[in-house]
Amino acid sequence: MNRVIEIKMGGMEIITDDKEELKTFVGSCVAICLFDLVSKVAGMAHVMLPKKSDGIRFTERSDIGKYADEALSYMVNDMILKGANPKRIKAKMAGGATIFAHESETGLFNVGPRNITFLKQILKENDIPLISEDTGENFGRWVRFNLHSGDMIITSNLKKFEKTI
Repeated sequence: MNRVIEIKMGGMEIITDDKEELKTFVGSCVAICLFDLVSKVAGMAHVMLPKKSDGIRFTERSDIGKYADEALSYMVNDMILKGANPKRIKAKMAGGATIFAHESETGLFNVGPRNITFLKQILKENDIPLISEDTGENFGRWVRFNLHSGDMIITSNLKKFEKTI
């Protein structure tokens, strides 16, 4: 049985033991996982917003995954320090739902789709392939990432499904 590490809102964790799993729940937030299966290094961030507006980088590690731009930067750096090869890092993500009925696709407060778009842009800029995703729609998801298999398992109690990407 794997040890499960829960990621809080705005949090981020890196694992190097393939008997560990990362887990979080996301609605409009996005769970972004980066991994190098050869080196057995993976990270998950619970991204709440696309980017920080004041430009000041975090000094507090507890909310290091809150903003997409900072989360990916810290995650890649931490993974490399723990043995990941930047050329082998790949990504999977889930979440980014439109939770509230009054949100429009392009509205300022429609955080989910904005998070998805911004994360894809950052991944592309950093040459990190997004190999699978389960994003959008209008419901929250439980997300688990298994370092041993590289599987992201997504479940929804509301939609009553479980899938592996």
